[in-house]
Amino acid sequence: MAAADRKIGDRKMSRDKQRLALSFCPAFICPLFLFAICSADEPPGAATLHKKWQDKYRSIADSLEMRRGQVKLTLEPVALSYYTNPVRTNDQHGAIFLWTEEGRPAVFGSIWSAESRTDPKTRNVTHEWHSLVEDPDVTTTRNGRLLWNCGESGIAWLPLVELAPPAASRSARLVQMRDISRRYSVDIQAEGESDLRLGSQPLYRYSEKTGGAIDGAIFAFGMATDPELLVLVEAQNKDQKPAWHVAFARFGNKAMKVMEGERLVWSCGAGAPGRSEGKYHLFWRVEQMPAEPTPESPPPTP
Repeated sequence: MAAADRKIGDRKMSRDKQRLALSFCPAFICPLFLFAICSADEPPGAATLHKKWQDKYRSIADSLEMRRGQVKLTLEPVALSYYTNPVRTNDQHGAIFLWTEEGRPAVFGSIWSAESRTDPKTRNVTHEWHSLVEDPDVTTTRNGRLLWNCGESGIAWLPLVELAPPAASRSARLVQMRDISRRYSVDIQAEGESDLRLGSQPLYRYSEKTGGAIDGAIFAFGMATDPELLVLVEAQNKDQKPAWHVAFARFGNKAMKVMEGERLVWSCGAGAPGRSEGKYHLFWRVEQMPAEPTPESPPPTP
């Protein structure tokens, strides 16, 4: 086998192992445990380094203030997941966070980093988030500075009128939501990948007393453990008629298509490399940090 073939084969095996980890991790498992499973083949010391980065990502997320209009959104107390992406180059990893309003998803975000191509002792940190509300008035500030003004509806709910109404029990509704997410497949134009894999568990499940909805969940189609497209499933009770709705949100700058069998349901074109505004905010290389962050590292500046 040629050296290039071995490299491709090794990367495919690593990607397959991570996909298996994502597929078989139950939703109730701690995200740190999920990250540890997905990083099982890493060299000694890597877990400690990743934990430092997890803390750094959380610190950055804590410094962001998300608002819908005048309402301050709530950052969920635990990251939804920590992820790696072996398909992408430069040792990319990051953390997924969610801001909610009365328990209902409002902004889905990620703080991630990749090794600098010019200096392996530093990492470039990126901000990425997407509005998950129909209200266009969603903003982000950091240390009093405006970083993002969405200016458009984040999602569009599609009614699933042909489906049975939401079940009475919470456990039965979860089965229904999983079935809804499995109706779809996603094609992506990226690095030799033509399709994305649906995680077997939702990244987020609404609590029992969520304002404005009976129930709901966020599922993700991903590349390894890195989400690229979100599927929001929600049981709504409009006009006293409980019914399922679905919405889609990109979480990558590649062109994607959502299919239900042979029918095109949703699509998005390729975004500009490195910077995107509107409902999907992507800002590469917001700041540089040492490859091994320490408490003594200066606080990041936008």
